[in-house]
Amino acid sequence: MGMSGRYLVVTTELIEAIKSGEVSVHDCSVELDIDKMWQMLQFTLTGEVVEGQPPLGYVVPLAGEQYIGNYSDMDLFLLNNKQVLEAYMALEQLTPEELKERFSLEQMVAEGVYPVMEDWDAEETFQEIVQTLNEVQALYQATAASGNGIIFYIF
Repeated sequence: MGMSGRYLVVTTELIEAIKSGEVSVHDCSVELDIDKMWQMLQFTLTGEVVEGQPPLGYVVPLAGEQYIGNYSDMDLFLLNNKQVLEAYMALEQLTPEELKERFSLEQMVAEGVYPVMEDWDAEETFQEIVQTLNEVQALYQATAASGNGIIFYIF
């Protein structure tokens, strides 16, 4: 078991219910679980381990203004619908070539990106990142269209 990144699609009402303690994050339906890929995505997209600049920093929101607090024993990070749309559009404009240029397994190892190990196959790791980004992009597209927001947390 490790630290798994999870996305919840949330309405304004659900956000308020979580903040008030009426609803536990643990009782909410997880829309997407990206397992241990969260820090690899963040680093590939932004070059940062934690605080990546928007809009690509919204793909794995981990700090700054997105932090809404600790609820249900989880640090929660919220994206409103506009931020979800901005992240989706940024991913939509990112070409496979640009993504490949941003990816460096050696740099991830040097920076201590979780859970990257020196003996990993770079191409296999890159393909896993691409697959996970495609799943996140699809979730963000649907969420932007629905008018909802996203809560991200690590469990």
